[in-house]
Amino acid sequence: MNIATTVPLQPTGVLVETIESLPLLDLNIDQLRSWIDQYRIVILRGIKTPDDHNMRHFCERLGTILEWEFGAVNELTVKQDSKSYLYTNREVPFHWDGAFAGKIPHYIFFHCQVAPQQGSGGETTFCDTVKLLQSLTPNELSQWSKISVTYRTEKIVHYGGEFTSPLIMPHPLLDQTVLRFAEPVTDLNPVTLEFHGLSTKDAADLVTRMHQLLNAPEFCYAHPWQTNDIVIADNHALLHGRRPFTSATQRHLRRINIL
Repeated sequence: MNIATTVPLQPTGVLVETIESLPLLDLNIDQLRSWIDQYRIVILRGIKTPDDHNMRHFCERLGTILEWEFGAVNELTVKQDSKSYLYTNREVPFHWDGAFAGKIPHYIFFHCQVAPQQGSGGETTFCDTVKLLQSLTPNELSQWSKISVTYRTEKIVHYGGEFTSPLIMPHPLLDQTVLRFAEPVTDLNPVTLEFHGLSTKDAADLVTRMHQLLNAPEFCYAHPWQTNDIVIADNHALLHGRRPFTSATQRHLRRINIL
């Protein structure tokens, strides 16, 4: 594989820059899987801009593509009169993909069609939950292991309904423990949380503490997009969200979920 540089990022992730315009389908899948297992996030730069066919064919090499009502590719752009905060220029709280669908992708593939202007916000945030859990005291880890959360939201776009998840669970493919937590949403398409194993006050305190931990620089990587960036993330080990835009700008990401 024509790799120019491989630079580990802090607190998690790796930036891989290729020589010239390497076709996406020329990437070594075994090497890519190894990087994702090790770093949780892989940012690829220098790849030849993929068309929809090549992008889908590449993702099929990683696993089974999760199809939605609109198809495989979620076009993440600001839409006028959107009924979901996902398609606005506002913040997206931390969450993991596929929970309401009952099919949890292993990988999330992003391609940046159009990057926002530098300094205008819109960074995608990734929290390394493996590192976060490793920072807890044994007593706190024990307490969290007894908690579960029921999430509810109206099905307005491609997801919705109700599900319950433990707060802590094993990574289904690696020997790691991961955090499963979606922050409450009070914006368009609200998401409510009902905690089991906690008092109402303790639940409110946990939501506040979780927001601080998820955004802490020792666990959270905020990716400033460049046009044609490709980012592949481990949806089991990470939670992700989006910082709000600070000025009017365009941003267009294409996302595919891979089981």
